[in-house]
Amino acid sequence: MDSAERKRKLLLGGALIATLIAVILVDEEEAVIDTIETIQPARPSTDKARTQENNSEYLDISKLEQRKFNPLAGELFTSTTWAPKQPPVTLQQQAVKTAQAARSLTPPAPTAPPLPFKYNGKAIADNETWVFLSQAGENHIAKIGGKINDQYRLDSINDTTIAITYLPLNIKQTLTINNQIAGNIR
Repeated sequence: MDSAERKRKLLLGGALIATLIAVILVDEEEAVIDTIETIQPARPSTDKARTQENNSEYLDISKLEQRKFNPLAGELFTSTTWAPKQPPVTLQQQAVKTAQAARSLTPPAPTAPPLPFKYNGKAIADNETWVFLSQAGENHIAKIGGKINDQYRLDSINDTTIAITYLPLNIKQTLTINNQIAGNIR
């Protein structure tokens, strides 16, 4: 044990002894006990005061007035709204509204996106017609019945239009040639 620890223990021991001595001295002093005396209320000395005291237990209800409400005041605790009241709805009107709501909840039928192709020309070789199409800088060559990007199929070709089917939804679309001179290569 070093000297710093020994000093600390001596200090704590001395504080403990001083506390115990203080507790013993306080216990030996006289204990002060407060006594509580109950005080009786003063009694009225006259008979008149006694009769008033006895009658104070009972109230004369006939002297109280009944509260009168104005019938025009209405109900105090009903909810109030400033919106005008709606006329009653007949069963037929309710059926029409239900049918309209059901129609508005059904999602619209899926549609094919607009054709992303631009017509560049066509070629006929060995009784097969090939069409040259471009899409965002990418060129495609397709014949009747052939697929383009695995999403479109080329169905038919004439002088003014090209019939194409959008395969995911099986929707037929038409690409116009825009009065361009079709470049036929033989």
